[in-house]
Amino acid sequence: MNELKHLLFLTQIEGLGAVRTKRLIDKFGSAENVFSAEPAEIAEIENISGKSALAILDAYSRFNDFDSVFDEFIAKAEKLHITILPLSSPDYPDLLKRIYDPPVILYIRGNYSPEKLANSIGIVGTRKPTDYGKKMSERFAEELSSAGIAVISGFARGVDTHAHKAVLKNTNAAAITAAVFGCGVDMIYPPENKSLYDEMLEKGLLISEYEISAFPDAVNFPKRNRIISGLSLGTIVIESDIDGGALITARTALDQSREVFAVPGYITSKVSSGTNALIKNGQAKLVENLDDILVELTGKLNGLKLNSANGNSIKVNEIPELNGNEKLVYDTFLMNLEPIHIDFISEKSGLNISDSLVTLLNMEFKGIVEQLPGKRFKISYQ
Repeated sequence: MNELKHLLFLTQIEGLGAVRTKRLIDKFGSAENVFSAEPAEIAEIENISGKSALAILDAYSRFNDFDSVFDEFIAKAEKLHITILPLSSPDYPDLLKRIYDPPVILYIRGNYSPEKLANSIGIVGTRKPTDYGKKMSERFAEELSSAGIAVISGFARGVDTHAHKAVLKNTNAAAITAAVFGCGVDMIYPPENKSLYDEMLEKGLLISEYEISAFPDAVNFPKRNRIISGLSLGTIVIESDIDGGALITARTALDQSREVFAVPGYITSKVSSGTNALIKNGQAKLVENLDDILVELTGKLNGLKLNSANGNSIKVNEIPELNGNEKLVYDTFLMNLEPIHIDFISEKSGLNISDSLVTLLNMEFKGIVEQLPGKRFKISYQ
């Protein structure tokens, strides 16, 4: 509990951010240890100046009633049935943990378990969709949830709302829908989504990195988009202007080496200019149905038996048993099933070239990887 209180305090220091907070914890072993460190030790961390280090320690030394304030905060979370999930928890979503700047704390409302988000796809788009956009949002959300794939979105007006509602009303759903907020998970925004909020509280998940009762702030929403894409194996963009918020999510997905899918729209439609540009520039795969998505997820979903759009059953195999260095090497392919060079595998796995090649040979015998010309490799099992 003491560690959680100190972590909560770190997240409330203005300007520190997720990346530097994580670096502090990595260096000192815990949030609590940060506050017994010397300013010079803290200033050794990248992007933390001596002045900032002094400010962090000064803020802590001047904080009155530390225990009572955070005891009250934690009690409030318990009363509202809000889970406070630190990055160090084994229940923290694995996909989100892999991004560059994962939130050091997640606040989650609803009946959470990590398995519910193990296989997820994001759906994002304009707040003012056409009838076509609404229909596509609902169709993809319904088909994904029927296939056992959770639908992640941002609870905003428009495409987000239609995606959430489609999952909730889908009687064949084998997965949930989760909303990522740009405010506290106890705040209902937009206010007209009150009934949707109540239904998701019962059947879905409400997620935020912002503390309890934090007000919706315009600067929060672009930042929360990295969590939508970070929780997801891929993100579907349905109707977005060229400078729409959904394209921010697409960019974060690309930065995180996740799949980006785009539903094409009329070339004369302003709300499809962004999605069409993603396709035109080769940044997103054009998708017309669930099969177009499933083929890109082969090898990334674990143990799901999926129903394709044409009614055929698609079996996604479980990952074969991996031993020793095989797990390190396999992880270099995760989220990127395009052929990758031995140099990249060596760098990302931490193994030297020789050990990487030996491990890859063993994995080739097992049918997990396939070697291509130019010392490139790709996942081969189906």
